[in-house]
Amino acid sequence: MVVDVVVLTGLGLIAAWLLTASRQRLTPATDDLVEQINQKLPQTQCAQCGYPGCRPYAEAIAAGEQINKCPPGGEATIEVLADFLGREVLPLDQSVGEATPPAVAVIREQECIGCTLCIPACPVDAIIGAQGQMHTVLDSACTGCDLCREPCPVDCIDLVVQDTMPVPVFPTVQTPCINCGDCAIACPKALQPQLLFWYRQDTDRTRALHLSDCIECRLCDRVCPSDIPLTNTFQVTKLITRREDDAKSAAQVAEARFIARESRQSNIATRVVKRPSANDRQALLDSLKESS
Repeated sequence: MVVDVVVLTGLGLIAAWLLTASRQRLTPATDDLVEQINQKLPQTQCAQCGYPGCRPYAEAIAAGEQINKCPPGGEATIEVLADFLGREVLPLDQSVGEATPPAVAVIREQECIGCTLCIPACPVDAIIGAQGQMHTVLDSACTGCDLCREPCPVDCIDLVVQDTMPVPVFPTVQTPCINCGDCAIACPKALQPQLLFWYRQDTDRTRALHLSDCIECRLCDRVCPSDIPLTNTFQVTKLITRREDDAKSAAQVAEARFIARESRQSNIATRVVKRPSANDRQALLDSLKESS
């Protein structure tokens, strides 16, 4: 009887382990999924999606929330999320707002009364100032979330659309690549120009193919029998890549500032909660008097 119980228990433990292992193989770790989704959001921390920040929205998406509730990200972010998660591309949910171009908040400083109400409203600590003193916005830190304008009692904050660079256009190709390999032989950096040309609109692939190592010597242009403007094509791809990198870097900085602010506020709240009450302080004083 005892042997049977031990055997059955062992079989149960083995079955449970196999079930857990299979789930782990079939389902990505939740934290990893949330992080990957979060990286695809614009990190404006505007809360228009109905969640207090981009990461909470990422957590909700991982749990099944719709992917079309990010006005700052617009259609581009929806398409990226749909492709990554294997979901349907949906139009932006108009109930959360309309897609708007990148912008920054600007305080009309001569009208600012120094009330400081805009400072706690900023999710990334991009506003500096003191009580009764003029405030200003750090352009490099502002995400254009628009959360600072509503609490301003004198309406002295504007949201100014940033100048956007023109969309890079690839040069016209008259004759298709014939994959002769002459450009690869001519390349002094041992790159594969024909692959860089084929994948010119896929920055992840061109990164993997070390496009950044291209010195733009134009030797590949000279040997190309199809007269394809390879170097000019690579210049456009490099520009697109730099813009993507700059946007990613700005998003990372914004998220770091948001996390730092949330952590600071949490610490302040904890300290306030832990402060002794008036009765506690009086009891402490009474005990000290008695002991003396």
